[in-house]
Amino acid sequence: MAARLPATVAILGAGTMGAGMAAVFASHGSQVRLAARRRETLGQAGQRIARIAGDAASRITTTTDVAEAADEAELVVETISEELEAKRAVLLAAERSAPGAILASNTSSLPLEAIAEGLERPGRFAGLHWLNPPELVELVEVVGAGRTEPSVLSALAAWMGALGKAPIVLPHQVPGFVVNRLQYALLREAFALVDQGVCTFEDVDRALTRGLGARWAAIGPFETMDLGGLDVFAAVAKNL
Repeated sequence: MAARLPATVAILGAGTMGAGMAAVFASHGSQVRLAARRRETLGQAGQRIARIAGDAASRITTTTDVAEAADEAELVVETISEELEAKRAVLLAAERSAPGAILASNTSSLPLEAIAEGLERPGRFAGLHWLNPPELVELVEVVGAGRTEPSVLSALAAWMGALGKAPIVLPHQVPGFVVNRLQYALLREAFALVDQGVCTFEDVDRALTRGLGARWAAIGPFETMDLGGLDVFAAVAKNL
């Protein structure tokens, strides 16, 4: 049986990520309160949500008041700019308004422990990293923040599954989580190859879109090694 989604979700931040998240939750039946500092931002978000969610957009209300957005929410997701103090401030305000809620940050780079500093219930806080565009990419990283309760990680993973997402759970944070660690390792090598004159930027893009990327999208690197033969990959790794 699929997990029951939160009846009310607060999304703090109405940019590309926030609007997409709001549309996803609303499309699956949750009531969503979307908050941003400026009405202009909310208006732009509304146009995007209407394209994504259609009639389900009626389940979304907007506000410029964080406390109003978080009031009685079961889940609060912060997705504002990557500024530590700003994230802390909105989560502290949300916690005061919704003391029983699970609080989450969509950060992909800031230390979760630092974001949680000052929260009265840090065990109710975790990382919840969606990838852009959130309405299309299935993967979501659910990340423990040191003091995060295991039940919170389980609840977030179950909710993501109920949304049709593919969650991966990291009990503890490492810098960059999983996706950025993999992505930036590849980007580092891509820059090195172009810098050394081995190939062009276009060649690298073609190698991924017409080769590795297409393969890994279907079976991933570990299954690729398994199907290709671990002895073969071990030999190539040794030679490289």
